[in-house]
Amino acid sequence: MKIKFALLLLLLLVTYETYSQCGCIGGAAVGGLTPVGGTVNIGVLRDGFFRATSFYRYSAGNTYYRGDATAEKGTIDNYYFHYLGLLLGYGISNKFTIEAELGAFPQKYQDFNTTSLSGGGLSHILISGKYNLYYSIKNEFEITAGLGGRLPLSIQDENLPQHILSSTGAYGLVLQAFLHKGYKEHGLRFILIHRTDINAENNLEYRYGTGFYTSFYTAKNIFNELTGIIEIRNEYRTQDSYLGEVYEDSGGNIIILSPQLNYVIGDFNISALFDYPLYKYYNGYQLANDYSFALNFTWQLKLL
Repeated sequence: MKIKFALLLLLLLVTYETYSQCGCIGGAAVGGLTPVGGTVNIGVLRDGFFRATSFYRYSAGNTYYRGDATAEKGTIDNYYFHYLGLLLGYGISNKFTIEAELGAFPQKYQDFNTTSLSGGGLSHILISGKYNLYYSIKNEFEITAGLGGRLPLSIQDENLPQHILSSTGAYGLVLQAFLHKGYKEHGLRFILIHRTDINAENNLEYRYGTGFYTSFYTAKNIFNELTGIIEIRNEYRTQDSYLGEVYEDSGGNIIILSPQLNYVIGDFNISALFDYPLYKYYNGYQLANDYSFALNFTWQLKLL
């Protein structure tokens, strides 16, 4: 019964449209699919439990970088995007959780001074499994690993360049690792998360670089329903390639400070976060992300 329920959950999300792109590699390679912040949706679920998380992220920037130094303005004055996600998970057992994530960009916008371009639509679906390698109630320690496959989703739009389309147009592989150590008597939790996103080449022979995301969280109970969280995240992206050649103005290394609050109301969690880059290094000459903020809403209950 549990296996059938999990398969039904995935089938509800796995219908997707044929992807089509225009033949131009234009716009700024900013934005991307940064993993959603917060600590609610990262571990395995208990046997028979269901979890639904919806999240919204807004990112914007108007600053150019060469390496780790600010640079002169380029052809694009500024950019912003709105991103929405839905993550559904089900605990097959206490050790194994299956998840399906659907992503979409309601709007990706770039201002070219004399004109502007805007795109939007479905982005991707990620189907993954997480397995608990070790768990100790006494020591409040957990190690979990995950593996998933990403499928591109998009409506057809032949009038937009690569970096303004809502989807990369490429399949991908996602690897995840999660470590947790708690100190219940002090109301403290320490969490380390790593995620690697590996991208295939799309039908335009464009390949986005591999992304390595590592986050360290410190979570402290303020009172029973409210938790304060400080996240330090490192985002390292290798350079993209086009027609088999390295795309020089892509990839980089960013360190981000992300303060967060999580509030519990019954079976619901509400989280808010703000991303502020502490350090930026961009390969070549790029339009940088200046800041982001996000909201998460999570509902969890026992189904079977």
